Amino acid sequence: MNDSRFEWKVGLFVFVGLALAALLILNFSRGVTLFKSTYLIHVTMPTVAGLKPAADVMMAGVPIGKVAATTLSLDGRSVDITVEVLAKYQIRKNARFHIDALGFLGDQYIEVTPAEGDLAAESKVPLLTNGETTTGETPLNMQEAVRSISGFVEQGQKTMRDIDKAVNNVNNTILTAAALTNFEATMTNLGSVTEDAAAMSKEARAMLDSNTPSVHIAVTNIAALAQKLDLMADELDRAISTNTGDVTAAVQNIKTASASLEQLAGGLQAGRGLAGSLLKDEQMKTNFGTLLADLNDLADQYARFGRNLNENGIWRALWKPKTPPTNAPAR
Repeated sequence: MNDSRFEWKVGLFVFVGLALAALLILNFSRGVTLFKSTYLIHVTMPTVAGLKPAADVMMAGVPIGKVAATTLSLDGRSVDITVEVLAKYQIRKNARFHIDALGFLGDQYIEVTPAEGDLAAESKVPLLTNGETTTGETPLNMQEAVRSISGFVEQGQKTMRDIDKAVNNVNNTILTAAALTNFEATMTNLGSVTEDAAAMSKEARAMLDSNTPSVHIAVTNIAALAQKLDLMADELDRAISTNTGDVTAAVQNIKTASASLEQLAGGLQAGRGLAGSLLKDEQMKTNFGTLLADLNDLADQYARFGRNLNENGIWRALWKPKTPPTNAPAR
């Protein structure tokens, strides 16, 4: 074998080896799949959250593609993630795209989760085709989570300081020796009051037990009195019901008499009849007044006559002694 042919074989072997190494490097580092049919999907997310190109795209833990590229939008508010998925894996439009991590500190990847629901209804949802755009879910930002946890820890520390301050205040005000002594005295007094209340309760129970017959008799008498009152009320109702006509007639008679008296008074005021004429006759009034004056004078004379009888006696009033003559001899 000549040297030129040997060198040509060595060079061909080295070239094939380098080509295979380059293909393997491209396959594992850049995510380029060789001899496999793929399609592209654009996923819009607020942030990539540490996702790098060539990261895996998984469904139910099985790799179904790679992240081909990430492009920032013009306004800087979202990121367009280009995903290269193997053609044999079909993804429907209602599937969820979100960024997850392998473990707590593992590499990020895109997880594709099919929508939950009936398989028959799910089969009617159209599939994502090459070049279509879908919206992914906002990924968990570990820095934001750490900041939130830091704020929560600070709030917890502040709360613990407040609790410690409250405990110190309680110890300095409520749990002092004087307060505990007063509390002990209060509890002792409360125990005494409780014992007195128990004793009073026992005495009341004993009183009730000893006076149970009397109480029973009193209750029985009250019940009997209530029955009698019920009977009296029934009898009164029957009496009123029976004598309703008489009562109505009496009331009617009273109304008639009242009307008659009212008519009589009206006649007297109007001067009708003998009594009305007497009341209205002025001459009769004058004569009646003169008669009353004469009666008063006659009463005065009888009064003087009575006084004379009382002072002089009845015989002195009837017999008056004669006056002796002036020429009669002296005795």
